[in-house]
Amino acid sequence: MSSPHDPTDRPADDPTDEALQRRVADALGARAALTTTTLEPGALGERLARVHAGAADGTGGSGPAAATAVVELAGAEDDDASPRRWRPRLVVAAVASVAAAAVIVAAVLSTLHDGSSAPAPAATAQPSPSPSYPGEEWSGFYGLAHAQWPSDLEGVAPLGDDVVEGSVRMIAQLGRVKYWAGLTSDGGVCWKVLGPGADEGGCAPEAALAEPVEISDGSVAPRVWLVPADAPDAETEPLTAAGVVPYVHGVWVEASASTPPLDRYAQLRAAPTAADERAAGFEYAGINAIVPGSLRLLHEGEEGAFVVGALPLGEFCFFHLVPGVSGSTCQSPQQLAGEGTTVSIEDQESNDLATAWLVPDDLDTSGWPALGRRQLAQNLWYERKPIPAYTPEPVRSLTPEEEQALREQQDELVQQASASGRPAPEVTGLSEAEATWVLDRYHIPVTEVTVRDAGSASSGMVVKATPGTDQVVPEGAGVHLFIAR
Repeated sequence: MSSPHDPTDRPADDPTDEALQRRVADALGARAALTTTTLEPGALGERLARVHAGAADGTGGSGPAAATAVVELAGAEDDDASPRRWRPRLVVAAVASVAAAAVIVAAVLSTLHDGSSAPAPAATAQPSPSPSYPGEEWSGFYGLAHAQWPSDLEGVAPLGDDVVEGSVRMIAQLGRVKYWAGLTSDGGVCWKVLGPGADEGGCAPEAALAEPVEISDGSVAPRVWLVPADAPDAETEPLTAAGVVPYVHGVWVEASASTPPLDRYAQLRAAPTAADERAAGFEYAGINAIVPGSLRLLHEGEEGAFVVGALPLGEFCFFHLVPGVSGSTCQSPQQLAGEGTTVSIEDQESNDLATAWLVPDDLDTSGWPALGRRQLAQNLWYERKPIPAYTPEPVRSLTPEEEQALREQQDELVQQASASGRPAPEVTGLSEAEATWVLDRYHIPVTEVTVRDAGSASSGMVVKATPGTDQVVPEGAGVHLFIAR
């Protein structure tokens, strides 16, 4: 991966560049949340150049990782250690008791938070017909625990009547191949894979949800697995060996097949403009390892400046800048088109809420104007509306079981709050040098590097990191990187 354009190549007296540079520097400072001073674009550019120079001559990263001993692993994994493959068949069963307990805790916290008088779901062995929050039935797979998006609804008909309509989620889209999963009324899980030359599906019992579930074995479509939260290394190690890597929480995909879907967005397919070149020159890539050449300034107006760039495994980083305020988020294309992302407004005293969506060309947005959304540019929609007034309702009494669940949750939160450390950033899909740099910006060292066989993953790619994304790295500890041979 080469560095984006050098910001020193542009005239120093360009006032537009200077203004944009200041705002981008603010954005990087807010995004990193790592230093007490604003990040300087020039310094980031120099740093990125040194990192890529090191990667080019094979020296790897700098700092602690440079002196880290590299371990090489070889050989195939024992077949007995491989996660069980659930072949296509329709079997229905109950949802795992662990998931049911999580539902109770989430319901109690939600009730106490919003003052709702709605009863919490009972600890039954079936998905709650009235979940306390959207996507609650997928609580064991965090990346799917959200309200349904348009891409999810596309899978309702292909999955058929065996699944609960509201539980259907698109778990991935790799190229033109789409993957959906849904839960049956009795707790089973079913899936469907559709695309050019691909039409497969199956179902598995409740027991499957406690361990990785194979959605596609790679014979007709790229490999995809559902992986429950906190799955032990013994269950995910065979996936890593096969080149299957984390995509979003709960979903692992074949690394060689997961690439940025730039061809689905008119603005991203088009050749870079002068404005895009300026945005690339200010080193957004310094924090998020943006794919060179993918940055686009989608729109600049009274709503602010909107910039998007792609990550190596297919997610997008979305940047928004208004005078005095900046922010960013890195999410899957499905989330940015479905839920959108909250963005800042210039008037800090306003009680309004603004949301932006990154929309692919083929998404039907004909009904969006009626929802109060407006199109700012190709692939970019925006909405600003007042935050609804909040009227508290009486809080009902908790059952003994709910009180116990709440106490356990409170104990866990206290333990988490007392533990010092930093959440690990996303580095899967990057090179060792890029991952080292990203971790360095979060003040997290690389303490060990293991070079290993990883299926079809590109040589030199980070296929796994421990602790993983968003997991806490204890103070004084570091991250173990696994690099594809």
